[in-house]
Amino acid sequence: MGSNSSQVKHWMTPNPHTCHNEDSLADARDLMAEYHCRRLPVVDDDGHLIGIVSFGDLRQAAPSSVTTLSLFEINYFWAKLPVSDAMTTDPVTVAPDSSIDVACRLMLDCRIGGLPVVVERKVVGIFTTTDVLRYVVEHSS
Repeated sequence: MGSNSSQVKHWMTPNPHTCHNEDSLADARDLMAEYHCRRLPVVDDDGHLIGIVSFGDLRQAAPSSVTTLSLFEINYFWAKLPVSDAMTTDPVTVAPDSSIDVACRLMLDCRIGGLPVVVERKVVGIFTTTDVLRYVVEHSS
């Protein structure tokens, strides 16, 4: 393992925004837009990680653009459908003291763009491809 600065905890986004599985897809979409993020860890009432929902998951759950639904009907659909219908359950995670290499390997092997960072099932951060790029740029000079 490399130096301490090559640990996930030094590059992750700490205390990321989260949502609950009962929240609507509209709520999740609005949170992503407001906080400029592409994924939200999904937590239960105790703050334990139970899933993750990405912008791509929301897009796949939405009605097709060739649908005959009106904008009002589509918005109603988004407001009624819960995050649990679109989220990935039991997501791949990483620990804060994991190396950047381990996190990157997980992301590549699993073909995902972000990892919730957890300690005892509680979300303490999120590590994404943007964090990988920041790490690479910082260490390339």
